[in-house]
This record gives sequence, structure tokens and C-alpha cells, in this order.
Amino acid sequence: MAESGRWTSLLFGGLLLFVLSRLGRAMPKAGKAVPTATDDALAVGKRPSCILISSRNGGAQLASTVEAARGQCPVFVVSDGSTDNTAALAHAAGAEVLELTENIGKPAAIARALRHFEIDDRFETIAVIDDDTRLAPNFISECLRRMTAGVSIVVGKTMSDWSPAVRWNPWVAARAFGYWKYQLFIRRGQSALNVMNCISGSNSLYRTALLAQVASEQTPYIVDDTFWTLETHRRQLGRIVYAPRAVAWVQDPTTLRDWYRQNLRWLWGTMQGIAGHKIGRRATVFDAAYLGVILDWVLYVVLWPALLILGFFGPATGPLQLLAVYVAGYVAWAAIGAVFLRQWRLIPLAPALLAMDWIMRVNFVHALIKAVREPTTESCRWVSPARYQTQAA
Repeated sequence: MAESGRWTSLLFGGLLLFVLSRLGRAMPKAGKAVPTATDDALAVGKRPSCILISSRNGGAQLASTVEAARGQCPVFVVSDGSTDNTAALAHAAGAEVLELTENIGKPAAIARALRHFEIDDRFETIAVIDDDTRLAPNFISECLRRMTAGVSIVVGKTMSDWSPAVRWNPWVAARAFGYWKYQLFIRRGQSALNVMNCISGSNSLYRTALLAQVASEQTPYIVDDTFWTLETHRRQLGRIVYAPRAVAWVQDPTTLRDWYRQNLRWLWGTMQGIAGHKIGRRATVFDAAYLGVILDWVLYVVLWPALLILGFFGPATGPLQLLAVYVAGYVAWAAIGAVFLRQWRLIPLAPALLAMDWIMRVNFVHALIKAVREPTTESCRWVSPARYQTQAA
């Protein structure tokens, strides 16, 4: 989900973490064996897991991703109408490949690959990753450990691939900062309550039976994993949990244009899902929690602009004082993030992050307008941001 410096997010996340700590008392005691998807696979004669990558013109980047991932489990690649040598490179790197001659979009390509490779019959779980995702060596094993009875999706920990090639790039820095805050304050609590409203489409593990039900060639939203998440909740197909030890590094946009367009697509798809799945119209914990998230977004977009406007016209506190408080608070959080992420560049980049925080508000409004005008999409296709050189895994 898109990044922001929202105080309300932190408060909401703190409440969820409090609930998490209480729920932890009811969890199984250490040492007690809990059946996992690996046990389920053995019981029915399947293999525990595999990895599926949908790629269009992934090239050498895809090849290195396949080589790094195939040590954990079998890797399948569907080349979605690529015009380069993606299919040949993926095959040479050790993947089984389905080559499509027409670009049909990621969700449709995934649905076809599931049928072509007979994934549901052969494997208990499947990780869907992007062609530029770097998985930690224990990613699959950590996800499988969390895939216990009743769990259908395990979401890994997303980290920005903040390599030396983009060390001073503010757009990558902003994403790294946003991922850290969201996963620290929100995702853990949502996982405990089974109210996760978004998953990481680039690094999540699914029960193959679930993905076979929700993956569709006619995905109605511009974000496929938004549809999968909401279908899982609405149809009560299983729990969605977070695995913070299952780390994956993803590439982020490096330009304002790509950063804005990707955020816009994510937010647009999210708002399509809210309308299409009638969020807030049912008396469920998921709906109530999601309404809290929506309230947080509204406060984020309007609160500080409203305070500054009131400060400008108010008799007591002027806008400069309020602006100083806002800037100081943001820089303080950037410093805290720099310590936890071990990325000191966040501190000198704080002014750029602050500017992006205001652009993000425009993103929200733009996405809302698009969702009103286009509540569904006929084809779930998009152009991925440019890739860059990454560190070795």
C-alpha cells in the first residue's frame, strides 16, 4: 500500500498491536507441533510448494530471479507476450516455461499458467512473485511454517531493494520508509485479527486450491491481488496471515512519473475493490476494520491541509508554527526509520519524503476520481516501472 506519514495510522496500528499481544496468550505453547501445509501436502501426495512468475520482457533480471529462487522449490514462468528472449532465459535458468504469444495481462497469464502446469494437482501451495523479486533463502520455508490449518494466504515481509545503484533515489527511499511503517504498525495487527485489507502481490504464498478459485482471466479491478484478497474474505476461504521472517526485496519506481502512476494504480484498484465488494455494508470484523482504514485515509488527506488553512485564518496559532510542528514530526520519524532500517540516508532525504507526502494526497484524490469514473476494468494490464541493478541475494 502507498506510503504516508499518518499519525492516525500509528494510533490504529498501536491498537491492533495491543490486541495482538492479548491474542498471543491464546496461541499454542512453544514445543507443541502444529500441522502445516507441508504436512497437508504429504498426506495427499503433493509437493509442498512452488513459485510462479508472470513476466513480460523480464530478460536477464528474470533469469537471475529464477536462479536464486529455484533452490527453494520448483519455479514456473509464464511469458506474457514478451518481445524479447524472456522465455529462453527463464528456461535456461531452470524454470518450466509457458510462452504466450499475446500480452493478456498478469492475472490472466497466472490463471492460464495454473491450468497449464496443473499446479493445484501437483502442489499444496504456490508463491506468486514478480520477475524482479529477490527472495530470502528461507522465504518458502518460513511461509510454509505459517501456513497452518485454516490459513489460505501467507504474506511475506516486503523490503525495498535499496541497492547502491539507487542509494540516493528519493522515490525508493520513500517506499522503504513506507513499507517499514506499514508492516510495523498495521500489518501485524491486521494479521492477528484476520482483517488484512491488502496483500503483497509480489511475495505471497497461497494455497493452490484458493488461487485456483480466485484467479480469473476477467479480473474486474486494475490490481489483481486486491480482488484475490477481497474474494478470500467475502467467500470465507481462509485466513490471511503475515510472516515477518519471510523477507523479499522488491524493486520500486525510480522516477516521479513511475512512482505516481504505480501509487495511482494501487489506490485506484483498492477503491474499485471497496465499491465492488461493498466494503462497510456488512456486519463483520473485516468491514469494521476496513472502515477504520478508510477513516484514516480521509484524515490523512484533509487533516493537515485543514489545520494549516485554519491556522492561516485563525487568531491564535499561525500556519508557520503548525508547519514547523509537522516538519519536525516528519523528520523525527525519518530519523527513527533510519535507525531501524539502518539507512542513514533517510535523514538528509527527509525534505524530499515530506514533499512526496503531499503529492500522495493528490494521488488519493486522483484515484478516487478514477474509481468513480471507472469502477471496473475490462483488462487488468499495466506497464511496470523501469528496473535497475540490484545487490546479490
